[in-house]
Amino acid sequence: MINTAPVLKASMKKIYYTISFIFISSIGFTNTLDFEPIESKTKSIIIQIIPKLELFHIMAYLSNSSHLNNFEFKYKSEIDSFFEPFRNQNEVLFVNKVLHNYHSHLLINGLFVNNNFKKDSSSVSFLNVDDFGLEDNYFNKVLILDSLTKTIDSFAKTSNFNKFIDSHETYYKQKISEVKDAISNVEIKKYNETFWGSQKDNYQFVICLLEQDIHSYWFNYENKLYSVFFLSPKFIVDNDAQFGNANKSDLKEGKISVQDYIFYGAAHELGHCFLNPIVDRYKVEIDKINFIISTSDPSKSIFLCESLLRSLTAYFMIENNYADVAQMVLQMEKQSGYIYNDLILELIEDYGVNRAIYKNFNDYMPILITKLNQQIK
Repeated sequence: MINTAPVLKASMKKIYYTISFIFISSIGFTNTLDFEPIESKTKSIIIQIIPKLELFHIMAYLSNSSHLNNFEFKYKSEIDSFFEPFRNQNEVLFVNKVLHNYHSHLLINGLFVNNNFKKDSSSVSFLNVDDFGLEDNYFNKVLILDSLTKTIDSFAKTSNFNKFIDSHETYYKQKISEVKDAISNVEIKKYNETFWGSQKDNYQFVICLLEQDIHSYWFNYENKLYSVFFLSPKFIVDNDAQFGNANKSDLKEGKISVQDYIFYGAAHELGHCFLNPIVDRYKVEIDKINFIISTSDPSKSIFLCESLLRSLTAYFMIENNYADVAQMVLQMEKQSGYIYNDLILELIEDYGVNRAIYKNFNDYMPILITKLNQQIK
């Protein structure tokens, strides 16, 4: 007979540790830390640094998470100096474990901007709780997310995070001002709403100094539509993370201004907030298109979303007198596997010149699917 007692004992110990950690986190720190966002507003866009989200990223950085940017700058050195005594805290290890088991690491940022995040089963479902020794169900997933927020509160107290925030408030405000100044001469909200033919109630640009990728998140809360653009820096200039590396863009030379980086980045990412809900309504029709897909996109719908938005970037560039750059972007996208972007750009242009017929992109979507399917056949 095989002795299973040691294995069972180890398994029970693992489960006991996980549940104990969650239980302690749940009752030991009942008062959440309410760090107010550091923010400013311009042209109906709120530009923020959210301290609790920033601490989440700091804890991920301390645990060597692979989801963050890999360049060095002064801010990281200051994090290392301040948080070094706390690098191996259980709270830090727990954040790493949650990130390792949350299979859409960019989406989890929504936990810090959407009060209803844990009630959205589609968002919660990305968390796998097997490694926590818990049964894989919705209740346990929410339990882990509750524990995560309380763990961050616990670490904030342990590490005196308020001192770090206070000492960096000027720096955070500087970064917010850089974004605010950069978008002061462009109508991002109006530009996007005019193209898509629909409106959102709230726009947030959330600066994430440690993240690698720009991305978006959208949700409905109390009958209001929220669009969130998570904005991460792209360059290092003079030992600081920057959103641009030149006063004027010259993409052939690898130069891009802060304004262009944010404008075109927001056009793509906020575009997801408009386009993805539209595409969701036509999944059956889109699945019938004979796409040849060589990208990492997991479905035809997502592939079409990415193809459309990458083509839209070229469309906006052409509108803003960057036609040569737009062609270069299209060629780069083809090399990345988005081989239908020339065709999709023609369809976007068709939509643009027929706005008297199509009041919004949702009206045009059936036409786009039909024409795209015909051309591919």
